[in-house]
Amino acid sequence: MAKKSIIKNKSIVLAIVLTMTGGIMAGWSQTPKFYFPQVDWTTGWAAGVRVSTLGPGIEGIKSINANWNARLGVSLLPFQIDRHMTISNLDLDVTTQNRVGGINLQGDFFYKPWFYFTGGVLLDLVQSKVTMNLTDTVQYGDISIYPDQVGTLNARVRPGCMIAPFLGIGLGNPMPLNRKWSFNAELGVIYHGKPDFTMDAEGMLNPSASAHNEKALENTFGGYRFYPLFSMQLNYRIR
Repeated sequence: MAKKSIIKNKSIVLAIVLTMTGGIMAGWSQTPKFYFPQVDWTTGWAAGVRVSTLGPGIEGIKSINANWNARLGVSLLPFQIDRHMTISNLDLDVTTQNRVGGINLQGDFFYKPWFYFTGGVLLDLVQSKVTMNLTDTVQYGDISIYPDQVGTLNARVRPGCMIAPFLGIGLGNPMPLNRKWSFNAELGVIYHGKPDFTMDAEGMLNPSASAHNEKALENTFGGYRFYPLFSMQLNYRIR
């Protein structure tokens, strides 16, 4: 009887092992399948206009599901500043041609219907060009140095990262359920890297436009790697 009991127990254990092994092998033999959430491309579209620290802009928004929105937009603001300065008794005209803006691709995750986290990448179009030239003749004893002899100094600064990541938080929802118009506001930060300086000059100022001075400027302003992002946007749900 004891021998039959041992044989019976061994048979049960063997059956369990074979069953488990068969289940594992069957799982290995199946091809893995990945499922993506189905998106209805006929609805859930909105357009927005905004003002931000990157200038005025427009944006297209697509609702992926109840928790996710995808957005593509562009902002741009060129402006110029002209100044007359006196440095060390030298009269200078300084012209600064500036541009802020970018093309943004981002996603919003809604933690609450009215509160979301946002992040993405920005094709950074921020740039500043400075032109400096002498306006009056300089007298050194009997020697007169004219502005055209001194020449012109040009400098340009751009972000170190042309593709800049950004993160932020937002209030509002461009896809409200029961109305067409909506409003949202965002606060975040863009990482655009260490500023990149390039210089060129004419006349007597030509030696100033050296690689050494470019590097010195980059080191001086190297701490300015982040750009604040604040925006307010009015949206219209198209469909």
